[in-house]
Amino acid sequence: MPDTSRQAGLRGLLAMAPDATIDAMATGIAALANPQAGHFDLATGYHGDLWLDLDALFLRPALLRPHVRWLADQLRVHRIDAVCGPVEGGAFVAQAVADMLDSAFLPGYREPAKQPAGYHLPPVTGGIRGWRVAVTDDAVNAGTAVRACAAELRSQAAEPVAVGALLALAPAAPAVAAELSVPFYPVDTMTSQVWPADDCRLCASGIPVTRP
Repeated sequence: MPDTSRQAGLRGLLAMAPDATIDAMATGIAALANPQAGHFDLATGYHGDLWLDLDALFLRPALLRPHVRWLADQLRVHRIDAVCGPVEGGAFVAQAVADMLDSAFLPGYREPAKQPAGYHLPPVTGGIRGWRVAVTDDAVNAGTAVRACAAELRSQAAEPVAVGALLALAPAAPAVAAELSVPFYPVDTMTSQVWPADDCRLCASGIPVTRP
């Protein structure tokens, strides 16, 4: 899908009317991402058996309002100074949550040249030493982006204190949070398996990669 869908998603998430009447919590956020089963190259160095259309997830921002509000409420108890999210989808969630918490917003920009993938943060006047930061993403699967953002925060002496996501894919996602030693708050959870691309069980079984 074109990038305009995510741009619309960002605008909508920031316009979070408190009197929203759409009961999105009953809708099931996973269904918004049009999940597909198969054998997929996740473009993160991993293969998996589930594909999510994350552009579709942001297509109707009003449906995400209660979910993002719930996520902000969970993170509030951690006395957050900033919310960090990897561009694109994670940053959209992070900016919306930061707006609700009246905290700073730190977008993480991917550096594809780094292997495994790294992220950098924009300069902040005075630095972020000692900041308590929540890391958010649209979906956490292998957790490559979340781990990389947390590593970049720690390299600047900030403290990642929680991870939040609209979707978590188990069993990999909870393992990522355990590795980071922080609480993890997923709005919804789905079951999925991921493998390093060079040790993929689906590849070993001769199952061709699915084109989403």
